[in-house]
Amino acid sequence: MDQKKIEDFYDNFSAHQMKVGVNERIFSLYQRMKKYGLSSSSRILELGSGIGSMTYLLSKKVKSGLVESVDLSPKSIELLNSSISNPAIKGYAADVVNYTPKQSDFDFITLFDVIEHIPIERHADLFKNLASIMTEKTTLLINIPNPKYIEYDRIHQPEVLQVIDQPIPLTAIAKNVEDNGLFMHLFETYSIWVENDYQFMMIRKDRDFKEVKLNEKRSITEKVIHRLSLMWNKALS
Repeated sequence: MDQKKIEDFYDNFSAHQMKVGVNERIFSLYQRMKKYGLSSSSRILELGSGIGSMTYLLSKKVKSGLVESVDLSPKSIELLNSSISNPAIKGYAADVVNYTPKQSDFDFITLFDVIEHIPIERHADLFKNLASIMTEKTTLLINIPNPKYIEYDRIHQPEVLQVIDQPIPLTAIAKNVEDNGLFMHLFETYSIWVENDYQFMMIRKDRDFKEVKLNEKRSITEKVIHRLSLMWNKALS
């Protein structure tokens, strides 16, 4: 599909995003980021930011770090930059597939409900570029609709789908991850509005396995709690 048609679609789609604002999906992803280490000093590359609903939440947390937000739609980026008054946040209109960041050394790169809207034949280029941006400390977070759910929508409610809304099988993602020296640290199918409607992935640079004994990482308090938990479970069994 012509890139300009896709850009125009998302320029028009921005009005819908303004009405939706921060929904349950976006807030749950923000909570996940906090769980995985989001802090005031985090450096984040947000790809496919839209009008900045997630960016708004990040702006409340990130103060000494930065958020570089990118979206294909110039109108969406205009809305993002005009609505968030945090000097650590800056949005840019660009194609995320081959985007060259203005900043570097990111703690997080996010693709939240984005790659299903990028033609799958461009995913190899996308992951190659992501791998070149990532460092040893970078965590890549991807969220997509369950591909089976998109297939269901195509049959039963095609009107809810966007200009490009394709099922992305795990096998396709796994191949791009492996081909680019990355490692899928976590994969989860979970539910927001419909049972098993979304999938979440955490991806990092591949590295040699290092044996780190959990007991060596625990504080004295954690060791006591762990031991009591084992004793309690043994007593109940």
